[in-house]
Amino acid sequence: MAELETQARLDARFREALLAKDVNVSRVNRRIRELIAADSSGSAVPQSQPRRGRWMTAVMGIAAAFLLLAAGYLLVPGHIARVYADAATDHQLEVVEQRPRPWITDPAAIAALAEKQGISDSVPLELPSGYRLEHAKVCQLDGRFYLHLVYSDGSREFSLFLRRRDGQQLTGAIRGFANGRFLRASNTGSEHIASFETSRLTAMVATDQPADVALHLAKVVSAAL
Repeated sequence: MAELETQARLDARFREALLAKDVNVSRVNRRIRELIAADSSGSAVPQSQPRRGRWMTAVMGIAAAFLLLAAGYLLVPGHIARVYADAATDHQLEVVEQRPRPWITDPAAIAALAEKQGISDSVPLELPSGYRLEHAKVCQLDGRFYLHLVYSDGSREFSLFLRRRDGQQLTGAIRGFANGRFLRASNTGSEHIASFETSRLTAMVATDQPADVALHLAKVVSAAL
């Protein structure tokens, strides 16, 4: 049932993206009915209309165009967005290299900081994969303020950047989906970024672990949000 619901949400997103404009198909429907009637009666198709071969070619061309558009919508990565590059840099400097930063470790203080950023009740203290929230602070990525949360399982760490949704649009190649949300991926040096959006939040996971781990962590976080 969960898979069917996910597919239904995905189909809805595709309809919005690929069929945004209303199309008048009355002429096409009328032509198809004429072709069917002509085949059934054996009569000639009016020459004022295109031949069936031309119609089939046109239909196949339209179908191919939609497939190419869908493939591009899902797979073309585009350039590395500034917000991803900034997130990768922050994770590398502040988590991997452990540069001195004014981190907040008290859960109550972190909750208060999250509420101040407009994302209260959205900060999980623990994740099913064994990761626990270690510390947090506010950072600036591409000119916008994010809540930077660091999670650890005792040996590995990853960064979670959260921001209340505004007009910012995430870019990057779509590499899957979780809970009806597209998962986008971007690589910057040794850092791997996986991002998604909820109805209220923009979320990015940054890690120096392999890209598939970043996607897995994004799925875990998505389920918790």
